[in-house]
Amino acid sequence: MAIILFDIDGTLIDSTEQMTEAIHRAMEDMPHLPKPSKASVQASYGLAGSAFWRKAIPEASEEDIRLIRKKRHGHLEATMAEQNVLFDGIRSLLEALVSAGHTISTASNCGNHYLNLVLDSQDIRSFFTSPKCLESVNGKEKADILRAHREEFGEESYWMIGDRSSDVEAARKEKMPVVLCQYGFGTQSEWDSADHVIESPLDLLTVIK
Repeated sequence: MAIILFDIDGTLIDSTEQMTEAIHRAMEDMPHLPKPSKASVQASYGLAGSAFWRKAIPEASEEDIRLIRKKRHGHLEATMAEQNVLFDGIRSLLEALVSAGHTISTASNCGNHYLNLVLDSQDIRSFFTSPKCLESVNGKEKADILRAHREEFGEESYWMIGDRSSDVEAARKEKMPVVLCQYGFGTQSEWDSADHVIESPLDLLTVIK
């Protein structure tokens, strides 16, 4: 049996619409800043911490970003409440993997608030054993999250499942096979760097036996 580590955005969920709305609402009293488009927000997924905000809102100062991040929390909770943002087939995939005896967890560059919001608002927490994110492991890069799982679970068979080059880079550093999801937010050049590519969530069952 394997330990399967899932990225979140572009792999388990698409919260682009909800995230963009929450950011826009958080910026309502910042007329000096242009509000990011959905495309800009989506392109920023996969980046860690301040790198996300520098790409999504490059005109924002550090103080602007601090205020936006603080206000966004409550707005995001409201926009995601009772909304299904899981990709089609994800719940069935998680059920199948757990039933087969695999251990599944998360490896996302997000913070604790977002991780918990996703797990609880989408009612998928029960599938995950010791879910982790960059903030929860006090890490600087995604490879730190993979390393934290290895420290907890030992030398088992691991898989990294994601959609962006950051997932590939982390997996390579920790010598784990990596699967990228074409239904996510990546590009052909990113997919070409993976060990396996899947077109839909349930395709993972043909890769991990």
